[in-house]
Amino acid sequence: MPIEGILVESNSKPILWAQRLSPLKRFVSQIYLSLPNPNFNSYVQFEEAAIAALKRALGALNTHLASNTFLVGHSVTLADIVMTCNFKILGEVKQTASVPPVSSAKKPALPKEHAKPKHKDEPKKEVKEPAKPKEAPVGEEEEAPKPKPKNPLDLLPPSKMILDEWKRLYSNTKTNFREVAIKGFWDMYDPEGYSLWFCDYKYNAENTVSFVTLIKVDGFLQRMDLAHKYAFGKMLVIGSEAPFKVKGLWLFRGQEIPQFIIDECYDMEHYEWKKVDISDEAQKGRVIQMIEDQEPFEGEALLDAKCFK
Repeated sequence: MPIEGILVESNSKPILWAQRLSPLKRFVSQIYLSLPNPNFNSYVQFEEAAIAALKRALGALNTHLASNTFLVGHSVTLADIVMTCNFKILGEVKQTASVPPVSSAKKPALPKEHAKPKHKDEPKKEVKEPAKPKEAPVGEEEEAPKPKPKNPLDLLPPSKMILDEWKRLYSNTKTNFREVAIKGFWDMYDPEGYSLWFCDYKYNAENTVSFVTLIKVDGFLQRMDLAHKYAFGKMLVIGSEAPFKVKGLWLFRGQEIPQFIIDECYDMEHYEWKKVDISDEAQKGRVIQMIEDQEPFEGEALLDAKCFK
C-alpha cells in the first residue's frame, strides 16, 4: 500500500503505519544498495520513478510529523520503530534539495557547546592553592553547643504515678467506669508528685452561642498541647441554654501550676484556679463527677465534655 496521500485518523493502528512505511526500505535499497543495471537507460528511468515516489512518501510523513511527536498516539509504538529502522538507511544517504527533510513537532535538544581549544601562545593560568583554615590561638578552644535546658518538671523527684498509665486506663475503660477507671485513678494518684486543680471561666456571661463556646474550649486545649507530657484535663461546657458555663479539672505534675504553661498559654489567665484539697470529701466527690462526665452536673445538663490527655 503506497504511503502518499495518507491522512491518519485518530483510530489508526500502529501496524497500519508499519505497513505503510515498508516502501521506504524497498525504495532506498533498490536505488542505493543494488548494483546498477547494465541497461543504463532502464536504470535511470527506474531511479527517477523511485525517487519521485520516495519524495511523495517523505512529504506526507513530514506533514504528519509537523503536528505530531509520534506516529500514533502520545508514545512510541511499532510504527515509530519501523520508521526508525527504515531511516537508518536513509541516514547514510546524502541529503539533496530534491528530497525534503523529515522533522518532528518536538523540538530537538540543542547541541552542547564544546570548549574552544586554547591558543598555543596563551599563558597558563596559575592554579591557586586553597586557603588554609586559620588556626585558633593556643589556649582557645571551640565552644561545644550547649545542651538544651531540661524542663524543671523533669528535675522533680520520681513519682509513683505514671501519667501515661492513667491516660491508657481512662481511654480503654468502656464499662464500669467508676469501679475500674475511678478506682484505678485513686490507686495511682501521688499527692506528692502531682496536684489537682479546679478552673472556672471568668467570662461565662459572654458564652451566648453554643458552638462559639465549644470552639473557645477547643482552642484552649490545643494551646495546652505543650503540657501533654505533664498534664491531664477535663473541660465541661454546662447548660442547656445560654449563657453556658465552662468549668474544668486539671492534673499537673508538681505542687503548683507549671510556670511555663502560665507563660505560654494565654488562656490560663481567663480562668479562676483553685487547688483541690482531696481531704475534703466534697471536693474529692466533685473530682470524680468531672472525670466521669456525670450528668446532670451540679444540677445542670452537660452541653459537652472534652478531655485533654
